[in-house]
Amino acid sequence: YVKEKIKHENSDKLSICQVDIGSETLQIVCGAANVDVGQFVAVATKGAIMPNGMEIKEAKLRGVDSCGMLCSSLELGFEKINEGIMLLDE
Repeated sequence: YVKEKIKHENSDKLSICQVDIGSETLQIVCGAANVDVGQFVAVATKGAIMPNGMEIKEAKLRGVDSCGMLCSSLELGFEKINEGIMLLDE
């Protein structure tokens, strides 16, 4: 779940999120407008292979480390269910 969200100081559209994945907390830079604190979200961690074949890697986005990706339903190979990232039930 998203523990913390702050605005990226070098971007109008990016947020820096602290995301608890159970075993650890990851810092993930995200551009989705619908992400917010307290939400349960779909996360792809480093090394994950997405349905389109893309491998998730750690990266710097506008100078900030990002250790994964918050995923939309489309990115996970499902039908589009909303705009932005996929929100999960508790």
